[in-house]
Amino acid sequence: MDLLEYWRLRERPFEPTWDTRFFFQGRAHDEALNRLSFVVGEQTMLLGMLTGEIGCGKTLTRAVFSRQLARSHFHVITHENSAFSFNDLLGLTLRALLDEGTPLARTKAARWMQFEHTLARLAAENRHLVLIFDEAQEMSASTLNELKLLTNLNGDGRSFLTLILVGQPELRERIALCPAVNQRVSLRFHLDALSLEDSANYFSHRLFAAGHATGDLFDPNAVERAFEATQGVPRALNRLGKLALEFAWLHEYPRVTYAAVDAVARDLDRHQTLLIA
Repeated sequence: MDLLEYWRLRERPFEPTWDTRFFFQGRAHDEALNRLSFVVGEQTMLLGMLTGEIGCGKTLTRAVFSRQLARSHFHVITHENSAFSFNDLLGLTLRALLDEGTPLARTKAARWMQFEHTLARLAAENRHLVLIFDEAQEMSASTLNELKLLTNLNGDGRSFLTLILVGQPELRERIALCPAVNQRVSLRFHLDALSLEDSANYFSHRLFAAGHATGDLFDPNAVERAFEATQGVPRALNRLGKLALEFAWLHEYPRVTYAAVDAVARDLDRHQTLLIA
């Protein structure tokens, strides 16, 4: 009997994925989504910033936020990698906006004019442009300072576009060093790790999304041990949850117990210590 059959799952619950079915909307993630939606919905705010530690769910939160925006009113473009010059990012944005077969302007000035015309067309269609830049901590100061120029494009008392910067905590430091950009940030939200309660609900949600009838496979003290080992970081919970599920299956446990999670946590800690030594 394989793992999925043993646990009565349709698919593996703790794999790294951008599948929004597995998105757990904990309290912090719910607040992040509400704030991002408010910034974009107002259409008078220029720039939002979402930060969080590695593995805390920024990218999946961003993906869910993007999916929630009605395409009849919003045109959303996401840049997964922001480590480019402003001219390159402008070109990538235009590629996503222009009709197929429309040539991309070659010079920065010509691209700017092309962008203005395209933005005006979207505004005439009553569609607001949302530009999301992931891994924004990789942007140079010059790119950030040029990016702010996009926020000058507005009319009739409202902005034609909203910029959302998503990145690791050092993004806040980069923004602070660019006063002209810093002044235009309308939203700042830092995504923290999950609480113990949310960690328990996270496990249940992922298991339920993977096909388990109730999502209840981890003993309460097993969840507590998992939280202790991971500090509630979703990516770390996934790794530990996956291995604990396999450990309990191999040992034919009826549930994922404290012993299963503790054995996996100790093994992971031992390997991490060996890597550091």
